Amino acid sequence: MHGLTHYTRSLEAVVNILTHGFAWVPNERKLIRNLVSNRDFSEREPQQFGMISFTDWDPPAPATHLKSFGQFGIVVSHEWARSQMAQRVLYVSEEGPVAIALQWLFTTGYEQLKAEIKYPGDAAAQMAFTNKAMAGVQGGPLWSNLLTLYEYMEPADHAYQSEWRIVHTHPLYGYPPSKQETIERVSPPTGWAKFFSVLRAPDDAVIGFVCPRQHEQSFARALPSSFSSKPIRVYEA
Repeated sequence: MHGLTHYTRSLEAVVNILTHGFAWVPNERKLIRNLVSNRDFSEREPQQFGMISFTDWDPPAPATHLKSFGQFGIVVSHEWARSQMAQRVLYVSEEGPVAIALQWLFTTGYEQLKAEIKYPGDAAAQMAFTNKAMAGVQGGPLWSNLLTLYEYMEPADHAYQSEWRIVHTHPLYGYPPSKQETIERVSPPTGWAKFFSVLRAPDDAVIGFVCPRQHEQSFARALPSSFSSKPIRVYEA
């Protein structure tokens, strides 16, 4: 089953995703403090907005991945994922020559933006350090482009995830502090959540499913009828 798989922890979550859409979840990558040492990013990381993650492991993913994300998978086509600007994640070590080069590059971009800001106390100016759109407005094109790169970066010890990532195109603030609270807010979605907090994949973008063998029958029964003909890859949990 050649595609990208989004894993989740429950059959109920699978049904919610198929019915309402994938939830956008803020993702703290915990790399910025190593890349820029002369600013405190503890309150908010750059581009800490909504993201949706998939893996390109052929189902089922390795046990370490299933333990981290869940045993139930929704497989989407590469074509649909790319149409949503999915990108392969870059795994970055915190030491070594690449880390040193990235530290220089990010620090240079940060200092250039800082030098361009005329009113440092202005709220919009402060947002520029964590929001690539505002960085461009404030005269920091290098920092703005580096923040696009940062959206798709992840620590090297997460490389087992073999992740592809879709990033929300708008810098939406106000996400709940935890992934669980985010999912609860959009399951089922109400009000603004219908439009901003989920990404609905069309039925034909879903090419199959993954689940443990012991859940195969209940999994098949629970799927909405429009997905009943999709293949289910089962495995021994």
